[in-house]
Amino acid sequence: MPRVLIVYGTTDGHTQKIAEAVADTFASEHWEATAVNARHAGRDLGPERYDRVIIAGSLHGQRYQHALRRWVRHHAAALNRAHTAFLSVCLAVLEHRPEVEQELRNIMERFFDETGWRPSVSKVVAGALPYSRYGWLKKWIMKRIVAKSGGDTDSSRDYDYTDWEDLRQFTRRFARAREQSPVRETEPALA
Repeated sequence: MPRVLIVYGTTDGHTQKIAEAVADTFASEHWEATAVNARHAGRDLGPERYDRVIIAGSLHGQRYQHALRRWVRHHAAALNRAHTAFLSVCLAVLEHRPEVEQELRNIMERFFDETGWRPSVSKVVAGALPYSRYGWLKKWIMKRIVAKSGGDTDSSRDYDYTDWEDLRQFTRRFARAREQSPVRETEPALA
């Protein structure tokens, strides 16, 4: 049975949900799937024993989680020899403006340059606004940021913007793809 490793970084828990959905989709394709938070991955959990590796990180303040960056940097050489995907989870993708999409590409490029890893494929995935998990200060800051882009500011409820079906389709394509020397491509941003 082929094996996939999903290493993720999460701040408010939504990227963990995404990683678990990816693992479930791989399992439905008859893969053995392991999803691990980068904070708990450790240096000895490497990509060498897996047929595919997916890295998922959420974007906060134009950076991905420190533990995720550290794990990817440590395993960059092995990741570059593997068939890999990167899922960038963020809310900015909802703005649908060329300058925002370019900034997201720039942020991902900085992450790749900083870690020394170049994934076979990358995809931007819309995240969530879990207002119920935020303290008053973060809630106030997030409402101000979201209001500027015309987003949901009713902090009495949470918002999930992830296109789960699109994520499942991406995951199935990645699971079924013939392994080849790393092909570098970027999936279009979610609509």
